[in-house]
Parts: sequence; C-alpha cells; structure tokens
Amino acid sequence: MDRFELRLNRGIYKVWWVTLLAVLIWDAAYCPLAAAAAESERRLTILHTNDLLGRLLPEPYFDEADWGGFARLAHVIKKQRNARPDSVLIVDGGDALGDSPLAGVDAGRMVVRLMNAMGYDAMVVGNHEFDYGLDSLRVRAGEASFNVLSANVRVAPDSTALFAPFALLERAGLQIALIGLLSPQALKIINPVKNPALNIDDPHLVLKTLLEGPAGQADLQVILVHMSAQEARDLVRAFPQVDLCIAGGFGRETRRGAGEHVVRFAGGGYLVTTPGWGAFLGQVEMTVRREEDKVVLVDVQPRLVPISPEVPQDQTVASLIDEQEEAVQQVQQQQLGNTKESIEDAAQWVADLIRTRLNTEVSVINQGTLRSLTLDGDIQLGTLARLVRYDDILVRVDVLGSQLKAMADNSAKRPSGSQRLVFSGYDVETGLIGGRPLVLEEKYQVATTSYLASGGDDYWTKKKAIDMESADWITLKQMLEEHIRRYPNLGRWDGVRRGGRSVWKNSTKLNGSLSHTTLDASASRYSGVSFLGGHDALAWNGQFESRTNYESQRGTLVALVRSGFGQLRARSSLREAVDRLEGDVLYTWSQRRFAPFLGLDINTVWTATSGEPHPLALRFKGGLHKKFGSNAGVRVGLAVERDQVQATNVIGLEIAPEYKEKLRPGNVVSSQTKFFWGVKQRSTLSLQNFNSLRIRLLGNLAATLDANLFLHRDSQVQALAVKSELQVGLGYAWSEKWL
Repeated sequence: MDRFELRLNRGIYKVWWVTLLAVLIWDAAYCPLAAAAAESERRLTILHTNDLLGRLLPEPYFDEADWGGFARLAHVIKKQRNARPDSVLIVDGGDALGDSPLAGVDAGRMVVRLMNAMGYDAMVVGNHEFDYGLDSLRVRAGEASFNVLSANVRVAPDSTALFAPFALLERAGLQIALIGLLSPQALKIINPVKNPALNIDDPHLVLKTLLEGPAGQADLQVILVHMSAQEARDLVRAFPQVDLCIAGGFGRETRRGAGEHVVRFAGGGYLVTTPGWGAFLGQVEMTVRREEDKVVLVDVQPRLVPISPEVPQDQTVASLIDEQEEAVQQVQQQQLGNTKESIEDAAQWVADLIRTRLNTEVSVINQGTLRSLTLDGDIQLGTLARLVRYDDILVRVDVLGSQLKAMADNSAKRPSGSQRLVFSGYDVETGLIGGRPLVLEEKYQVATTSYLASGGDDYWTKKKAIDMESADWITLKQMLEEHIRRYPNLGRWDGVRRGGRSVWKNSTKLNGSLSHTTLDASASRYSGVSFLGGHDALAWNGQFESRTNYESQRGTLVALVRSGFGQLRARSSLREAVDRLEGDVLYTWSQRRFAPFLGLDINTVWTATSGEPHPLALRFKGGLHKKFGSNAGVRVGLAVERDQVQATNVIGLEIAPEYKEKLRPGNVVSSQTKFFWGVKQRSTLSLQNFNSLRIRLLGNLAATLDANLFLHRDSQVQALAVKSELQVGLGYAWSEKWL
C-alpha cells in the first residue's frame, strides 16, 4: 500500500466515523421527537347515515335487490364500535324517520329504539322528523339515548329552541363539537298544521354565533346538516374552520353511482353524504395531531361501505324488526274488500274520491302523498298503508281561478315526481271546471290536504291559504277505509261523482249616481214601451242589479233583475227621470260550440200615470249561444213579444251580444245589447244597450260610469224614438257562491 492509498484509506475511515457520529447524534436528538409526534396523533372513525326514512328492511338498490336494512347496518356499526369503542362516533344527517309503513305504524318509535341499540351518538333533525307532528317528535327525542340537534329551529310564540343546538363529545382523546342545522327551505314541505309556529333561522348566522362560543373552542368542529347540496357547499365554503360536514337531504340518485358523496374544498374542509335508505354506511377515517394548542388534520379518508346482501344481520336488531313486522302484519292483514275491476290510476281515483267526499268543485293532491300502486284484488289495511305515504287531514279552501291556473302551470314546470299535482274536477288541458270554463276572478271551493293548503311544496303561500275548513278532521287514510268498507266489492266509480258539482252564484250591484237622461219628442208617443219611460232631466238615480246563476253539468240557469229609478221635482209635483224594472230568466244547455238556450224577458216600470195600467212586455225566446273566448259571446234566436197592455203579439229575431273584461283587479268594463226585429201584428225594431265601467276605489266600493242607449220604432207610430242615459256615481258590489 503506497502513501497515497494510505492517505485515502485514512480519509475514508475519517468520513465513516464522522458519518456514524452524525447518525448517532441525529438518532439521539430527533427520534424522540418523531416518536413524540407519532404518539400525539389520534385516529378517529366517524360512521354516518342519512335519509334512512324508516326503511327497517332491505330494499332494492337500482337493479340489485335487498340492499340496506337496519339489521345489516347494525352489524357493521357494532363491529366497528366494538373494535375501538373510544374512537368511533356514530351520527345521522337527518330524515331517519319517514314514510315507511313498517316504521310509521308507531310514528318512528321502533326507529329510535334501533338507533339506540346501534349506539348512535347524535342526529340532526330533518324535515321528515316532523311527519308525525311536533308533539310526536318531542316524544321520540325523549326516547332517544343520543343527542337530537337542531340549532336553528325555533318554536313560537316564545321562540324557544326546539332541541339542543350542539353537543360536545369525547373520542380518541379529542373534544368534538357536533352542530345540527336544518335548511329554511324545509318550511315549504313541513306540514304546518301538525307542526304549528315553526321558524327556521339562517344557518350561516346561527353557525357563526355558535363557532364564537364553546363549540368553536373544541378540538374538532363537525356540522350535521339537512339541506340541499348547494346549500351545504355554500355553508362549508363560508366557514373553513369547520373540519367536516355530514349532510342529508340531497335526494335519491337518479341512476346508480350518479351522486356526489365526497367533496373536498380548497380551504381544507370536507363534505360527505350517502345515497340514503341505508344502502351504504358512510365512514370517515380521520388522523389528527396536536401541535401546541391546536389540532391539525393529518389525513382524512372518507368512503362508502356497501350494506349489500353479503353483509350478515345483527340478530338482536333483526329480532326486534321481526316482532314489529309480525305485529304490523296482524293489523294490516285485516280484509277491507276487493276490487271488481283493476284501478290503475290510483292517484286520480283518490283525487276524485276526495272531491266527492268533501262535496267540492275541485280537489287537488300532490303525487308524493301516495305511492304508485295499482289496486287489483284484495284490499287490506296494509294495502292502504302502502298506498298512502303521508296521511293528512283533508280540508276545504276557497281558491281563485287565477290561483288554480297558476298551480297547474307551476306543476307542469316541475320535474316528474312527488311534487307534481293531481287535479279532479279541473281539466287542466281544456281549462274547464265541471264542464264550464275556468273564470280567473271567481272563487272555487277546493278539497285538498292540510299540507298543500298551508303552503306545502310552495304552491300556495300561507297568507293565501289560511282560510281553510276541516272536513270533520277526517284523514286521507280514514276516508279511504270508510269508502272501501262501504263498497267492499269496489268499482272505479262506485260512490264517486263523475260530473261537476252544481253551484249557485249571485252578484249584486247597488249604485247611486247623477243621471242625465235625454229623450227625443217621439219617445212620448210610445207610452207603452217601458224602457222609454222617464223625462229629460238631470237627477239623482238609484240603480240595482242582481244576477243569480245555477250552474250544473247539463247547463246554466240565469235570473237577472235590473232596475233604475230617479225622480225630480217639477213645480208642485215629482216626476220620474229614470223609471225601469226588468227581469230576465235564461237557461243555456251545457257549453258546446253552439249552445241551445231558452229564455223569458219581462219589462215594466215602477210607476204609471194615474188611471193607466203599468206597461208590461213579455218576450219568450230560444236559439243558440256562441262564446268568443272568455270575454265575449252572442245569443241569436227567435222571439215572441207580448204587449200585455195593448194585447199584441210580435214574432221576430233577437240578437244579444255581450262583452265583459277585467282591466285590472277591481276594474271592469262591460257591454250588453238586445236587438229585436219583429213582424206580424206590427213591425217592430228596438235596441237596448247597457255599457258600464267600474273603477275600484276601496274594497267593494267603486266609481261607476254608465252609458245606456235605447232605440224603438214600430209600425203603429212610424217614428224612431231615442233615449240616452249618462250616469256617474258610486257603487257597491258583492258576490256570493254556494254549493
């Protein structure tokens, strides 16, 4: 070995010893730190569900049968909890209760009992928790051994919180704040009759306040929310200090795998959910580390655990469900009757039955109230439990035609599903109610559920729908049970009214006006023509008009009384400036393109010259009526006019056009004309024209302007008589409708 090699070897040995020394120093200095870091890390497992909707038993998941079920869910949850009891948290994102017949038989008591058995720690209140009413929900919450949270739900009149806003729990050596929030939009679908005086505050404002208090001082902040996906995303973005958001209420997937179940935000927060119905269990593995006075998320691993047919059942939970199922079956197997024909349109049948049972013109229900079911064969109590998803009180409510049309238009725009409406008595396609055209300003009596009438699904605002009348507090399910027991061999139309409801309507107007009447010289020669009565004058005039309609499926009967009377002082006596009394009775057969009619007109006056009879003319008529849209129409027919004073008869043709239009709410312009041309004992030509403008001032009070024109000529006098009236004043109008 030469000198160079010796120096090289010595150098290598020196480097080796220095390296070894450095490693020993690093190991001594840093390994305890690494060990300490590893020792400070905590692993937390959060198991979560949402939108279970009381589905105690497995149900199909798209093309695969028998997924989910509380017994399988319990097996997976208990297995996880037993492995690390101090590090597992079990929570629910709302709508654990729901519309399942098996769970609904005891208003969700069994659901809460099973959640207790599975060891749930907390749940947020969803909208379906209110399905059985506020009082029932409070009882269920009292039976729960876990925390029921609702930070932003308050109850009037004292605005007290419904349940606790948050809970502080210890897991894996960490203090965890669980905060429960419900979307304010839930008020649109929560039944206000069963849940009076609820208020839901802005989740953003409530969460901000809570995070400034004890909940914000916990090691981890986890929010349980029940709201739409967009609402949940906006909430997490607004509060990056929230570590995890567990959500429910997104709705079912439209196709398998289409839903978004994990969202990671740029600020570091996570949002997780499941497809619902217990088909999957959500699992979030969180690794956290303490760094001085704060906790840092090292790793977050969310996943969905399939609750597939391969998952074993927890026998304790399965036994409880079996007991519930057996008890329910014993009740639901009671035979009510059977169908003599298949009823495939069950939703329309129920709507028709509601309209008949409550004796109204129209009924309306939302499709989500019922399940899609064909009635065929035996009908048991269980059949009704499967058919009726949400049992509800039936009510009557008065609804404007414009509101009904708006509801139908609103329904047509919504995606096919539970919020669409089913009408009975109102044909949306033709715009007919009971065979008659819908009138926008007319009120119709509608039968519906208290949920819809109180603003459910956002069809009616609460302000518009507060005036509702209960139908002896009968519920939808009670009505169906009574009907089937009455008709045990049930046919589609047994006990159901096919046609529209007959109605009576009356509208009355009373005017006081300053009237200017003008008559030409020839008018005085027609003393027997009542509508030419009166004198040239400017005088106060009273007008009265009352129209009563009886409308049925077959036709409409109208009785009209119109009167005008005004006097002025002439020297030492009074004389009539306006003097008129008319009566019309008209029956029109059901609306067709050309509808046949029969009628009788009576024309006379209030006063008569001393020693002379009252002029009286009777006109019998019949012909066809044609409508032009909703505002105009014309009657054309043959008529026989009888002058009782002169004992003459005239046969001729009558043409009577009408026009009425609502300019804006409360303002109406109308015109009515009767043109008659007759022959036989005398040739007659007459015209009566009434034109009116009403401008609403306050309530039923209106400013009125009437311009009337009357013409008459017959072969006995051979002169044309002209009379005109211009009247300006105030009027009061009211209307009634009864069935």
